[in-house]
Amino acid sequence: MRRILYPPLIALALLSLLNPATADESKELRKQRQAAQKERQTQKSERSKEISEGTKDFREYVRNLTMDYQEQVKELDTEFKLQRVELKADHDARVAGAEAEYQKKLSSLFMRPGVEFNDQAIEQMQADGKAFADELFALKKQSAEELHREQIAKEERENALLSEVDRMALDEASSLGLTGKYSPILATPIGDGLTKEEERWNERERKEVVKLEDRNKKTISKFRNGEKLRKWEIGNLNEDFKLTWDEKAELHALDSQQLFYNAMFMQAAQGGQVDQQKLMAEMAEINEKKKLIKIEYRKVRDKNRITRREEKKAILKN
Repeated sequence: MRRILYPPLIALALLSLLNPATADESKELRKQRQAAQKERQTQKSERSKEISEGTKDFREYVRNLTMDYQEQVKELDTEFKLQRVELKADHDARVAGAEAEYQKKLSSLFMRPGVEFNDQAIEQMQADGKAFADELFALKKQSAEELHREQIAKEERENALLSEVDRMALDEASSLGLTGKYSPILATPIGDGLTKEEERWNERERKEVVKLEDRNKKTISKFRNGEKLRKWEIGNLNEDFKLTWDEKAELHALDSQQLFYNAMFMQAAQGGQVDQQKLMAEMAEINEKKKLIKIEYRKVRDKNRITRREEKKAILKN
């Protein structure tokens, strides 16, 4: 039986016979491409090994460094807690004395000989009672501000200490090659140009170096963004303190009125000539206002919680 050869195969066979140099050149190009591919793979393996070892060494360095500085941070915390105990005890004693004095002054308004509960007298008594309450509130706020200043000072000392850790950690990361960019290990044209496989290699390699750099950024993110994050947190503490005392101030104005009306009710119970129905209406209005104030400030805090979560993500992402 005769074997029939297709024309393209016959042409290829004839071409090989007629031009043996072409076949040799094609074989040589394959060898060169295979050698280049092997070299690229070797370089990629070495790079992976260097990154892996560098990351391992960095984490070990950071672990030891953090242990050294944790003791100093604990000392600052302990020192502040002891100071806070002393300050709070002193403040509580001063406030207790002021509250007792306030109660005496408030009671004296109703114990004056011949006091009459007409509109003019009640208005004056209420103004005097508010003045006494404002003095007490100012003392409480002053005490809170003093304690808050000490807390912020402690946070700033901790920030300075931990910023040293950040700088040392980043220096170590840089020395280990974890902070720079990686050059992709690309295939270069051999012969007529890149093969399809070499083009795919280059595409994968460009994506790979981006992933490696992102991974390194996550490894050192805590130290690169540490100081910025801590300053942001200190700012939040100041903002929260102001918000708390803004709310307290609004509630205080209503609380002082409520305390005054409570005293008026006591007078009514003792036979004083007081319009109880009017007082009850006033107190109901005060309670409603206080609820609305608390709702408004709770809304602000809820919004802050949401926005701060996103702000923190943004800081750590950089």
